[in-house]
Amino acid sequence: MKVVVDAGPLLAAANRRDRSHARTAELIARLGRDAVVPVPVAVEVDHLLRTRLGGHAARLFLEALGAGEHEIAYLTPGLLRRAVAFDARFADLGLGLADASVMAVAERHGLPIFTFDFEHFRATGPERGFWRLVVDEAGYADWTAQT
Repeated sequence: MKVVVDAGPLLAAANRRDRSHARTAELIARLGRDAVVPVPVAVEVDHLLRTRLGGHAARLFLEALGAGEHEIAYLTPGLLRRAVAFDARFADLGLGLADASVMAVAERHGLPIFTFDFEHFRATGPERGFWRLVVDEAGYADWTAQT
């Protein structure tokens, strides 16, 4: 099953010092091409890896994307409009394009979301229903407590 991946899990998978690293890296690897990464998320991860872990970590991430290890979700004009609408609708949260693009892609394709940004994804929702999260708050607490 395909899963839209937010920046948090991708950063945790790259950072061996992150308390959820082992389990997150394992799940990201297991997902492989079923991990759908919207372009704005890839840009955010590239930037954060460069500032937090250095250029080498960022290049490894970009090489993995370039090699097709994960699926890239390009924002069509319709997806971009939907992301902009999410950002405007929840302006008080300060979502930004990366989170809003995760929401737009997940909504359009009916996919679950792999995120650690529970605050934003619990406070928002698709047109109908709620976001299906791969890991919930309790699961994340378990992942980080056991390391």
